[in-house]
Amino acid sequence: MGKSELFQVVESQHCQAVLFEDWNAIPGRFFVANRSRHGFNALLGNGVVNEFRTISGPILLAPSAMLGGVYDVGLRLADARDLEAPIDQGWPPMTVGIDVAAPEQPDDWKERLLNAIQRQESDRSPTWAHQTLTGQSGDYRLQVLECRVGEKPSVTIIATDAPMLPQQLERLADIDTAPLTIAVSVGNRLPRVAADKFHQVDVISEEQLTSLLSAAAAR
Repeated sequence: MGKSELFQVVESQHCQAVLFEDWNAIPGRFFVANRSRHGFNALLGNGVVNEFRTISGPILLAPSAMLGGVYDVGLRLADARDLEAPIDQGWPPMTVGIDVAAPEQPDDWKERLLNAIQRQESDRSPTWAHQTLTGQSGDYRLQVLECRVGEKPSVTIIATDAPMLPQQLERLADIDTAPLTIAVSVGNRLPRVAADKFHQVDVISEEQLTSLLSAAAAR
């Protein structure tokens, strides 16, 4: 993944995998928040993610009818990192449904998707429209993936290298209007620590957050 990227998107006909670091990175997590609207509920793996307010693997976007199958690929990816399925090595894979028809599914589609993610090389384009935007607020960068079905927004993923807490990321997610918005900060990476130890994190100020929200809203 290039230094100028906050995330890499690995694409196949069946999935977009949004990676915030190499798929087999050492144990660690990033803070995350999400906002759903208009009754959106095509999600798997979000229960644990919302409980701990962190994420450690790629976000997987797929046709809603294939949600379970793509989630299974995400589980295989996590198993390839650690069969014990710790929350800092890709479990559970947050998997998001896009309201489009599922493409043809050859017998080996799961293996091909898994291999594409592990190689971090796209195979084919997905069946929904999407674009990636970038922005800047002072010293901090933004990268946004907008997915659409026809002319309607479907899912938005916002990443920033500003060190933000989950409560601040909720405010970042609130500036969007898509049925689902996910905001991730790669400004703090929480390493694995002993059970009796605390993480130490950096946090931007309210003034910096206000500027960042303005930059995100103006994209």
